Amino acid sequence: MARPYAGRTQARRTQADRPYAGRSGRWLALGALATATALAFSGTAWAGGVLPSGSAVSSTVAQGYDYPTSYDYWSVAAVQPSSGANYGLTMLNAGGGSVGASNVGANRTNFVAVDSNVGTNPLGTWYPQVVQHTAGSYWVEAQYGAKITTIPTPTHHGTTGAGDPDIAFSVLNGSQVAVVSDIYLTAGESFWASTPTAAQSLYLLEATPGQASTYAQGRSTAAATQSTKVVDNCTLYTAKQTGWHALVLVGDAPLTGNSQAGIAIGVHQYDPSQPGYCPMADFPGPTP
Repeated sequence: MARPYAGRTQARRTQADRPYAGRSGRWLALGALATATALAFSGTAWAGGVLPSGSAVSSTVAQGYDYPTSYDYWSVAAVQPSSGANYGLTMLNAGGGSVGASNVGANRTNFVAVDSNVGTNPLGTWYPQVVQHTAGSYWVEAQYGAKITTIPTPTHHGTTGAGDPDIAFSVLNGSQVAVVSDIYLTAGESFWASTPTAAQSLYLLEATPGQASTYAQGRSTAAATQSTKVVDNCTLYTAKQTGWHALVLVGDAPLTGNSQAGIAIGVHQYDPSQPGYCPMADFPGPTP
């Protein structure tokens, strides 16, 4: 089944369109923005500085960070506590207003994802604030977006195993806190995830056009609003509306630093003519 706009790339915005396009120019613009907006905030709101995309930063200090969005994609910031600790996350916009928060308890990862696709949030800088509830250390990470998940059109019944070309994967390695990718779905379209517990770590986020409150979502909101059910030893996700949605994958175990460890969840196209049959029911083994 063809997926509209599946070939979207970063080139949708030209270098001249991006406010932080060049590395030196980006840092200069971020510094100027922080200086200008700090007058409206108390304390050291961004003492942690800019979060690099895709790399976890460790700290014991509850503080604020920032990251830029330069592409029309979903982005995410996430905080993962060390064992026994509890750190929440609040996302602020450039004006200092809270756009989303997440606090799901001790030993669990909190995230806030932001939709910057056309018609939602404008491109710019976001300010994730780490909030301490129980002392300890934590890892915090941002991913700026610009990745797409495309589910292959099946070429045969069932799957031959984890290496089957009909399966796409959402992967979180052991040195990452969260990963995000855009996925284009039409209203009512469904897909399979390869485990019955997938919805506890893989979240499908949908922003509703014209409802700004849905443009940034924390983990609890994402869990409450996604449409999932367990069928045939898999999890079935269904989109409620048409558009670019987000797949956010997180884990709750402290980081190992081993990029080979982590989580891998297979994703497969749904066949409405076989609603009770999951082609990955025996994953990672073959399903006839």
